[in-house]
Amino acid sequence: MGLTYTHVRDQSRQVWGQFGDKLWLPNATANAKLEYKDCRELHNSKIGKVSVLAAMGESLEANIDLLKANRDKYEITTCDKGFGALLDHGIKADYVVLCDASIPFKWLEKHVEQTKDVNLLATTYANPEWTHVWKGDKYFYINKDAIETERKFVPIFGDKMRIMAAGSNVSNAMSIFWTGCDEKSAANWSGYEKYLMVGYDYSWTPKGNYYAWNNPAPKRFYMHHRTMLDINGDRCFTSENLLFSAKWLIHYLESFNLPVINCSGRGLLDCRYKRDLETELKTIRCDHDSIRICGEWFKKIKKSTMELAEARKGFQKSREDLIYGTR
Repeated sequence: MGLTYTHVRDQSRQVWGQFGDKLWLPNATANAKLEYKDCRELHNSKIGKVSVLAAMGESLEANIDLLKANRDKYEITTCDKGFGALLDHGIKADYVVLCDASIPFKWLEKHVEQTKDVNLLATTYANPEWTHVWKGDKYFYINKDAIETERKFVPIFGDKMRIMAAGSNVSNAMSIFWTGCDEKSAANWSGYEKYLMVGYDYSWTPKGNYYAWNNPAPKRFYMHHRTMLDINGDRCFTSENLLFSAKWLIHYLESFNLPVINCSGRGLLDCRYKRDLETELKTIRCDHDSIRICGEWFKKIKKSTMELAEARKGFQKSREDLIYGTR
């Protein structure tokens, strides 16, 4: 049976009752004291660029050499656990998404000094142990849910916070942050030309691990697993949570017809666009000067548009003052 709105609403209430006042709001209050950037700066800031979204499925390990050999062709966003794993294999991420209120600090501890020029995209209630030692720029977001939890965080963070759809896990949050629409803009919010997904397996192979590079999950993850066939027809294991997350992301991507390509090469993400990573990387042009010039022109156009909007407001007010004699 599919999830109904009532089920989702009740689940949201249950989760808020468990974590909201005790953990999320105290974390958010602590995070709001930090110096952080305005998420609106990132809107349409990536036009002409390519994004690699690196989750921690086993296929990330299988594709790591290709990613290293073509590192100058893309910007890469990864998750909390992926940051250290990529560093250990010669790749420094541009952006790291953090969405866990109690994520273990040990995953970051030995890499703190390397966060200096890496951007953190963190949920408002992310673990302050991470956010307070992160040396790079920080941006905060909050997920919408069925009980409008996001309204509780607006007074704390204001307009600099990004409000976006909830995607059930950190891998989905990575894609939603860059592609998701909001009240004032259409889908593909950031403007990346395309997104190449790697490590988006939502499963593990019979002889493999839950995460790349022999990183097993807690034993409870394996206790109630399901056996399925992946996109290649190969046998794999998954959990109910992973399967739900995969189905959610497929529905999301195809609802907006986003330029997102699954290059994982395995797993359960059976979305519309599935291609080989090597082939996709070969198609990327490294014309950095053209990209930079296009970006500069876009910024000028955006600034002019904002100035024109302000001028229109001023003209309208002056016109009303003149007509109604309030001057």
